[in-house]
Amino acid sequence: DDGALAAEVGGRFSHILVDEYQDTNGLQAAIVKALRPDGRGVTVVGDDAQAIFAFRGASVRNILDFPQQYLPPARVVTLERNYRSTPTILAASNAVMSRATERYTKDLWTERTSDERPVILSVPDETDQATYVAEQVLERREAGVALKRQAVLFRASHHSAQLELELARRNIPFV
Repeated sequence: DDGALAAEVGGRFSHILVDEYQDTNGLQAAIVKALRPDGRGVTVVGDDAQAIFAFRGASVRNILDFPQQYLPPARVVTLERNYRSTPTILAASNAVMSRATERYTKDLWTERTSDERPVILSVPDETDQATYVAEQVLERREAGVALKRQAVLFRASHHSAQLELELARRNIPFV
């Protein structure tokens, strides 16, 4: 019984905050709704444009539909200033986001400056990706960027396996 759950658990908390709400699944959204059926004291934070975990059961619908679950509808606050990226990266991001058929409208901006432009590269598979990255590492080393000053970032450590093999094959030292 949703009402019993809200009375038992929801009564103990004055406020519920859920971060990365775009990555929640249906059950998690139902729990939040059951804890506070009227929406008072509920804050969810997230970005519909960063919903990438559908393969784990997350549903972007949770964040898109959140405001309309309550009467009056929940207030949406859009944060558009970006402190990390450059204008060219944000222009590319804004262009991609604008193509979404359903989304929260936002126009990302920054005060940072940079003349560098992003590169969009498509490769057939991880092997070709590793080859490309290794070649870029070598090109930058030849241009004077020491290997210790270069980094490749991965979402998870197991994604680095193919690149590690390629770097080892080429005798490029790495940590």
